[in-house]
Amino acid sequence: MSSRKPKAKPVNRQSVRHPSHNHPLRVFKAKEEDETACSGCELELIGQAFKCIKSECDYFLHKSCFDLPCETRHKSHKDHPLTLLHSPPDDRSIYTCNGCDQYGSGFTYHCSNCNYNLHVECAFIPETIDREDHEHPLTLLYCTPCKGREDTIFTCSVCEETISEDLWMYYCKECDYGTHVHSCAAYEDQESNGEEEVDQDEDEEEEEEEASSPASRMKSAMKARDEMAAMQLEARIENDARNAALDLWDDPKRRYYW
Repeated sequence: MSSRKPKAKPVNRQSVRHPSHNHPLRVFKAKEEDETACSGCELELIGQAFKCIKSECDYFLHKSCFDLPCETRHKSHKDHPLTLLHSPPDDRSIYTCNGCDQYGSGFTYHCSNCNYNLHVECAFIPETIDREDHEHPLTLLYCTPCKGREDTIFTCSVCEETISEDLWMYYCKECDYGTHVHSCAAYEDQESNGEEEVDQDEDEEEEEEEASSPASRMKSAMKARDEMAAMQLEARIENDARNAALDLWDDPKRRYYW
């Protein structure tokens, strides 16, 4: 009489639901080498996160994005509360953030009355930051200090490019020193590239802490925004070229006499 092998017990993986996705999510620890992006804020995914239980579905969320409040009040838009949307408003594929003027295609905090949008990253950036190359802390402003002056523009103290008067920036009033809110706010010491590498174990221990630091998240934000802007520009060029070709095909041939 043959003996039956006991059936393997199914692996019990606890799953959770999130209103932004149709499938359950499970806990996932993302590493830098995975090169994974969060489906909510579209930034690099490192550390504690969630992923879709379906192997063929590339849906990931930072734990912080999973826990975002459904509504928030923001100092940049005092008249109305902002509601968390899990996709761009009005069934569009992208939106433009009113804080940094960059594209987004993931989560947004939105005011339907004013068509006002904020990246979730912009909605929670710190109100003050420190740069190692500047002696005073920089304060977040929701427009340039010269807004409304027709004969005055503000130039970023780091990249020396103009900052539009309605865009956010970090600013030191005492020194009249200001930077773009993402791309130039985070200080990067170029000389540090020659320093010796720390042990791998120490890197792993500090990985999650560094990934959540304001400077690191700003760098990740700008990298993601630049990549998205390039993709949108490429798609727009292809679409314009396709429409131009169709117009040439459809228009009747004309002969001009001079």
